[in-house]
This record gives sequence, structure tokens and C-alpha cells, in this order.
Amino acid sequence: MSYKQIKWLILIIPTLVTGVWEYVRHQFLLPVISMQFGNYLTPVLVFAVTITLLYRLFAIYENMQEELKKEREEKAVFKERERIARELHDGIAQTLFLCSVKLNRLREKYPDADLVSVDQHLRQIHDDVRQAIFNVKTASSLPSQVWQKQLETWFHLFETDTGIAVRKKIDLEESRLSPKEKIELFACIREAFTNIRKHSGARQVDCRLSSCPGGWKLVIEDDGKGFCGDPFASPTSFGLKIMQERARQIGAVLSFTREQEKTKLIIQKEGGEIGIPLPYPDRR
Repeated sequence: MSYKQIKWLILIIPTLVTGVWEYVRHQFLLPVISMQFGNYLTPVLVFAVTITLLYRLFAIYENMQEELKKEREEKAVFKERERIARELHDGIAQTLFLCSVKLNRLREKYPDADLVSVDQHLRQIHDDVRQAIFNVKTASSLPSQVWQKQLETWFHLFETDTGIAVRKKIDLEESRLSPKEKIELFACIREAFTNIRKHSGARQVDCRLSSCPGGWKLVIEDDGKGFCGDPFASPTSFGLKIMQERARQIGAVLSFTREQEKTKLIIQKEGGEIGIPLPYPDRR
């Protein structure tokens, strides 16, 4: 049933019910029901029949409105991601390429200069920017219905690129996540895995997404060396703070725990137990 048909039915049904009732009342029920009692009965009967018939139409109408709102939100997010990816490519990536060209010229002009560390840092920044462009474009190119497949593809690419084994278990229906939750969760997973690759020295990562009373729970566990002190107090913890803010925007809580030589990052929305950061001396 189309949006236009629903609107017309909502307008027509009350009038049609009133007309049918009045015709039946005057043609067949006058010997049984007095005119005065019939006048009292008319609004009650029309209200009851109208509510019965229109209740489902209103429900369908509200569902269509909600789906339309979600579709608009998704399109807005995808357009913004495409814009960011384009700006990253046309701005920062091109600037980094120009810097690498100038660095090569410096190396030719001053062959004895120690530019190895500068070159390594520049390459690392360039790789990070290219990965960011890839992440943004990947997230905006696939519809939300294949979010889980997109996630599994990213896990496979991570394993191939880093050699770190990834075990994943997703026991949550995609329909329970809003478009914004899918985007923010995917971004948090990417950031967490990037930190693991850069800092932990882990050989294996477990990623579990499951439902819990009133919400969901994401757990990312690695067998790396852990944190040293408060991870959020480090001057290099910008990525962690971004993850914390992303979690807050979708009504979730981010926390860390360290148990049995493994570090857990937990992002949880609503019910269930939430991990509490503990002062383990061997944290990363």
C-alpha cells in the first residue's frame, strides 16, 4: 500500500462509516432504535469502527515515516563521508605526495643527510591517510543491509595486511542497530584494530558483538602487551578519545579491562555489566 493510498483511506473511512451507518439506521433500525438514542449511538459506533479500521493504517503510516527518516539519515551520512573522502584525497593526500617529492629532491641534493626517519614518518602518515580514505569510502559505498558482510570483509583485509589472526562472533541482528550505530561501531572497531596493530604486538584479536538486556555489547580482546597507566591520559590517545566520543553519541559506554594477560575494550549500550578500567601495571 502506497503512502498516498494510506492518506486517502484515512480521510475516506470515517465519512464512509458514517454514511453506511446512517443509511442502515434510517432504513432498517428505526422501529428498533429511537431517533434520539440513534443520535447518541452514532458517534460511539463511528468512533469504534473507525479506530478499529484505522489503527493498522496509522501503524503502517508511522512505519513508512520511520523508514523514510532512516533513509534520509543514511543518505546524509553517505554524502558527508564521500565529501570527507574527497577532501582527504584532494587535500592532505596530495600535500603528502608533494612532500615526498620534495624529500626525494633533498636526498639528491644532500646525499649525506640522515633523512631516513623523516621518510619513515612521512610514509606512515601517508599510509594512515590512505587507510582513512579507504575506510570512509568503504563505509559510504555499501548499503546498511550488508553491514555485517562489510565488517567481515574488513576483518579479512586486516588479517591479510597485518598477519594478526582475527576471530569474530556476531550474534546480533542488524535490524537492532540504527544506521548511526552501525557507522559509529564500525569506526570504533577500525580504530581499535589500528591501535592493536600499532602498539600491542598482539598475535590474535577476538571481536564479539552480541545482544544484552535492552541493548547490545561489543567486546574486542587482544593478547598484546596491554596499556601502561591510564590509556586516556596519554598524549597519543587521540584515537581512544574519539572512540569514547563516538560511543557517547550513540548512548553507549566505552571501557577497558585487563584480565588473564588480555586487554578488553568494551562498548556497551544499556543493560548488562560494564567493564571498569583497572590500574594494571602492564597496560599499553
